[in-house]
Amino acid sequence: MKKNIFKEKRGYPRIKSLHLNAYNYFDQKEYEKRKGIALTLNISLSGMFIESGVPFPIHSVLEITLALEEILLTLKGEVRRSEIAENGNYHLGIFFVDISPESQKILNTLIPS
Repeated sequence: MKKNIFKEKRGYPRIKSLHLNAYNYFDQKEYEKRKGIALTLNISLSGMFIESGVPFPIHSVLEITLALEEILLTLKGEVRRSEIAENGNYHLGIFFVDISPESQKILNTLIPS
């Protein structure tokens, strides 16, 4: 049996969250480049892990509209991790940036810390 020798680096616990979300991808000049749908795999107060059919470069900025319970949240996130999944899709680690106080309050209410 292998031991997990890696130390947990996340500042917040993540909860499993299988939800579809919509995204807009912007280039560095804030021009919209692509829209699409991805699957949220898990979410925390500081970010989320999603599965997408298309890759994104590290440091790409995505505007993500996420449905949590009956609330639609639009959040901006930076791609911090990108890897090819076993099914051929892409797993992306997203770190939230520029979260409004209202959105942060909603996340705090819906996601246990």
